[in-house]
Amino acid sequence: MSPKLKKIRLALKWTGFYIPFTFYFLLFCIACGIGYAWLQSKAGIPDSAFKDIFSLLLRFSTGFCLIFLSTGFITVALPFVYFLMRRKSNDIDFSISTPSRTDKEQARQAINIHLHPVLKPLLGFVKIRLKYDDAHFSDKFSLVGRSDKKLFSTNLDGTYYWELPEIKEYRIDKAIIYFEDFFQFFSFALPLETSSEFHTYPLSRPSKTLNAFPRKTEETSMRIEELKRVEGELINYKNFESNDDVRRIVWKIYAKNKELVVRIPETIDPYASHMYLYPSFFSFFDVKDNEVIGIPFLNYYKTVCWSVYRQLVAKGFDVRYIADQDIPQNKLENDSEQVRYAISVSKWHSEKELRDFVKLKDASVVIISSLSDPEQVQQLLETSGNEISFVFIPLTEGLNKQHLGDWLQWLFVQREKDSMAVHKTNWSLSLLRLKIAKNEKALKQLLDAYERSSVLEKK
Repeated sequence: MSPKLKKIRLALKWTGFYIPFTFYFLLFCIACGIGYAWLQSKAGIPDSAFKDIFSLLLRFSTGFCLIFLSTGFITVALPFVYFLMRRKSNDIDFSISTPSRTDKEQARQAINIHLHPVLKPLLGFVKIRLKYDDAHFSDKFSLVGRSDKKLFSTNLDGTYYWELPEIKEYRIDKAIIYFEDFFQFFSFALPLETSSEFHTYPLSRPSKTLNAFPRKTEETSMRIEELKRVEGELINYKNFESNDDVRRIVWKIYAKNKELVVRIPETIDPYASHMYLYPSFFSFFDVKDNEVIGIPFLNYYKTVCWSVYRQLVAKGFDVRYIADQDIPQNKLENDSEQVRYAISVSKWHSEKELRDFVKLKDASVVIISSLSDPEQVQQLLETSGNEISFVFIPLTEGLNKQHLGDWLQWLFVQREKDSMAVHKTNWSLSLLRLKIAKNEKALKQLLDAYERSSVLEKK
């Protein structure tokens, strides 16, 4: 779609948000009009008492409907005018906060919203729509309110659980506030400028155990003392002295012999516990504007990258994550959260190739995808000298395979809108599908001959 058509489409969509009545109102008016015309034609015998009574009942019903609609209109118009006046005087407090997700929350991001002052329509609703990333909009939603014992309050506080399609950083630049009556016939909207940023995280998932080790080829004059557990016989000990660390006391020996002894720390190379992780987001193919590769494939790749990082950290290594693209500055609590943020905001790119990105002297683990160049991977395999562990993530595992039954359902059964089902269908029809499948096969053949490689497939 051309940029001009996109602008026109966005303008029409934006205008549609401010139509003051809803689709239900149109249906109600059409039904009332058809019903009135039909009843009017069945009024009975001309110039009879029945016709006069029936016409009176019709006028009464019409008047009742008008009163009913007028009441709904007024209950929405008054809070709307009040909010409009407060907005003109810059007296609106609107804030958005986004707490971090846990693995149990899966794809839903909690959005905490505070709005003051606002009057809720009598028996009606106050709803919100968020505009994010310049040209995208959320659905119109109501907040899951927090308990408020006040009978009358001008505060609107609550949470919206937003099922976001991508693992990335989102920027909210506008909110649309809707005032709706009980039957949702009228919907008056006002925009509010805001500025909020948050990012969705990749979640942990089970993955194959990796055989990866720190690099020990670097030379350094700096050395540290560290206790290392050794299976079997205990290593060197000495009697406890006043200046020794009590954490090094061997309590098992004390329980047997009533003697306080401590382990002697072993002097090791500090780089022996450092592990450099190189995940490559380089694409050998032109994947621009490909929604399947840009959303479900990228989400799957980020999720597995984070799982690999978590697995290495759990083994006790000090993992150094090396990004292959510029990462926005973000002050987070610890290194693990910073790595998670770096993975979240990473994108497919074609700037930094794999051979220019990976430093053979430092790398311990290199993560590649189905979009990697087989020739460059082969070059790294030949020059790494079996000192680097390669992790291959086949992106097509991010989608379940399309079966014949899925096609039959797509052709003959009307199903509820499912974004993953749409992605599966689009991928089956994509021109890149066969090319990437062939590339995956070539990469697997290269890595099968390499003793320190892993293919992480979806379980």
